[in-house]
Amino acid sequence: MNVAIFTDNDFGKVNGVTTTLAAALEYAPDDINLRVYTCDEGGAETGDYLSLSSFGVGIPFYREMKVYFPPFRNFLRHATADSIDVVHLTTPGPIGLAALWVASRLGIPTIGSFHTDLAEYTRILSGSRGLARFMEWYMRCLYQRCERILAPSDTTRDMLVRAGLERSRIDIWRRGVSTVRFDPAKRSQALRDKWGVSNERPAVIYVGRVSKEKGLQMLKPFSRFLEYAGVAHRVIVVGDGPMHVALREECPDAVFTGTLRHEDVAVAMASADFMFFPSRTDTAGNVVLEAQASGLPVLVSDAGGPRENLRPAESGFVCSGLPDFVRRAGDLLRHPRKRREMSLAAREYALTRRWETSLEPLYDSYVALGSDRTATLLQPQPSSERISVVQ
Repeated sequence: MNVAIFTDNDFGKVNGVTTTLAAALEYAPDDINLRVYTCDEGGAETGDYLSLSSFGVGIPFYREMKVYFPPFRNFLRHATADSIDVVHLTTPGPIGLAALWVASRLGIPTIGSFHTDLAEYTRILSGSRGLARFMEWYMRCLYQRCERILAPSDTTRDMLVRAGLERSRIDIWRRGVSTVRFDPAKRSQALRDKWGVSNERPAVIYVGRVSKEKGLQMLKPFSRFLEYAGVAHRVIVVGDGPMHVALREECPDAVFTGTLRHEDVAVAMASADFMFFPSRTDTAGNVVLEAQASGLPVLVSDAGGPRENLRPAESGFVCSGLPDFVRRAGDLLRHPRKRREMSLAAREYALTRRWETSLEPLYDSYVALGSDRTATLLQPQPSSERISVVQ
C-alpha cells in the first residue's frame, strides 16, 4: 500500500507535526510505503519525502511562519507516478486543499489527522471571534471530506464534535515519544553551569513556540510570584516566536535559547528540573511526552490535550490557573526528593508511550481505508441490460 501524507510543515521546521510525521516514516511496517508531500522555497526529494519548490507567504498575525502555494498538477503527477492508494491530510492549509484535489482526481480515499486548533489560534492572535468562526467553518468543510478523522486526544475529539463533525467518524490516535532520543542520561552539567542553575536553584523549562496562543503571558507573573515567595529558580525558554523580544524584556533573569536542533532540545530537557507548559490550545503537546521521557515532571493546563499525556500527581500536575501553577511549582522547587520521585515516574510513564505502539492506530486506519477501496473496486458492476430493466 502506498500512502501520500500532505503537510504544510516541511521538514525544515521543528514542531509537533514534523516530529510526528518523521516517526510515522521511521516506524512504518514493510507493507505500507509512506511519502510526505510538502513545499518549501528550495525543494527536496528523497524516497519517502517530496518537497516541491514554491512561493511562500507569512501567516497573518504570525509572519515568522510561512505557508506555500502548492503546485496542484505537479503533486498529481507525482502521486500518479507513486501509485498512491490513500491520501493522508494533516493540514487545513493550502497543501491540505491540494491533498483533497489529488485524492478526488485519482478517486482514492482520504484520511485526515487533526494537529492544530487553528480556529482558537485565530481567536487569540487576532482577537476576532468572527475570524475564528470562519476558520472553524473552513476546517469543518475540509475535514468533512475525509472518510476517517484521527484526533490526538479525547479533548480534541469533543472539540471537533462541537464544531459539527460526526463523532462516529473520529478515532483517537495519541502521540508517542522516542525514549532513545529523549533520555535522562543526556543531562549536561556543563549546560546547567552555563545556565547558572543547580540543586539549590533548579531550572524550570518551557519548550515550544514563543507565542501568545501558548499561554506565555503567564510566564512573568509565574516567575515573579515564585520570587516573592523566596523560591529560587531560573526559567529556561527554548524556542522562538512573536513574543520572544517582549518576554526577554519582561523576564530579564530567564535564559532564552532560541530555536535549537532536535538533538539539542533533548539535551536541554534532560538538563532541566521540571517543565512548565501553560498552553490551553494544544491538541496533543508532544513536548510534554518528550519532557517526561527526559525525566522531567510536567505542569500543564487543565484545558487542551496535554493533560491526557501524563499521570496526574505521579509524573506531573494538571493546573487550573496561575495560582495552581505557582503552588505546584513551589512544591517541586522546595522538595528535591519529590522531584526525584516524580522524575522516575515521568520516565516510567513515557516508556509506555513509545512511537512503536502509539502509531498502530494510524497504520490500522491506512489498511482499513485501503481494504474498503479494494472491496469497492472488486464489487461486480451491474450490466447495461440490468440497468435498462431497472430504468
